[in-house]
Amino acid sequence: MKPLSTAFAILLVAAGGLAATAYGFGWPEPVAALLPGATAEAEAEEREEPPTPVVLAKAGLADIALTLEAVGDTVARESVTVSARVSGRVQEIAFTDGQDVAEGDILVRLDPADAEDQVRVAEAAADEARQAFGRAAQLAQDGTGPRAVANDLQRQAEAAQAQVASARERLDDYNIRAPFAGRLGLRNISLGALIQPGAEVALLDAVDPIEIRFTVPERYLGEIRMGAPVEATSVAFPDERFRGEIKAIASRVDPALRTVMIEASVPNGDEKLLPGMLMNVTVETGQREDAVVVPPLAVQVEGANHFVFAANDGKAERVEVQIGQRDADQVELVEGLEAGRQVVVEGFQDLTSGQAIEPKDAGEGDTPPARDGPETGPGEAQAVTPAARG
Repeated sequence: MKPLSTAFAILLVAAGGLAATAYGFGWPEPVAALLPGATAEAEAEEREEPPTPVVLAKAGLADIALTLEAVGDTVARESVTVSARVSGRVQEIAFTDGQDVAEGDILVRLDPADAEDQVRVAEAAADEARQAFGRAAQLAQDGTGPRAVANDLQRQAEAAQAQVASARERLDDYNIRAPFAGRLGLRNISLGALIQPGAEVALLDAVDPIEIRFTVPERYLGEIRMGAPVEATSVAFPDERFRGEIKAIASRVDPALRTVMIEASVPNGDEKLLPGMLMNVTVETGQREDAVVVPPLAVQVEGANHFVFAANDGKAERVEVQIGQRDADQVELVEGLEAGRQVVVEGFQDLTSGQAIEPKDAGEGDTPPARDGPETGPGEAQAVTPAARG
């Protein structure tokens, strides 16, 4: 019997060692779990799993701007195709492509020879009519000539003078001028070319300020007001914000699209914005005070749902939230989380609800403290809660 007892003891020791080896080297759980001592080893390992290090930020309160986003196009405040009023040969081009001009500046001079001849003929006829009227008037005054003849010659002299004014006006038409101040486009004529009335010389646009036209759905019409602040961006200048205000609201709603046209005016002194550019427009429609906000990194997306991980007694708690306004610095939480709670902004990898967490120092790039809410603990970052624009 003694050899049998010894063999049984050796078998038990070998089984225990095999179980430890299976668990330690990652044997399949169904196999490892069947071996003696495997369950105890797994429980001990689970108890020893360290908490996940995370960076926390405090949900704060901020006054935020309520905004409406749209897409629009830039439009020149004034725009015209400068053209010739008379026919003639281009004698001088007095502008360069893209030049800024003032109202009344001469852009093109046409050969005025024919028009100058017409002025001289009209002036000569007017001088002759004026002299004839002078003689008739003197005779009528002396009583040696009829008053009716003098009156008739007076009308002829006045008509001749009107012809002079008309000829001089036609002469000025040979100088093509800018009708208003603005920026010229590319010229469409060449020196020496013979052009006809209506021939296009160049486009002229007044671009400071420049207009942005965009449409908004009919249901938002009650939120749009004259003078409301507007901020616009363009892919051409991704780091710049162009600010202006609403100047006009269309008098009709598009019955097919159920939208209304809005026009905003934006200063454009440096003339970076050109007519026809695509703009992303944000219109401020109001303010909301004491809104709950968190850093954008705190908000996670799963399908159509949004959630955050909030700290709760040393563990991560998944909290479903409804977001509102958002910008580059903060996201408004309309529902789901109250101000003052700590939310995870770094350390989401494999984080699940109920998992132990350990706050760590965010290091460089810590966010300033939020307004209101309890003080943060050591090593915890805090949310940025800047006041709303405007």
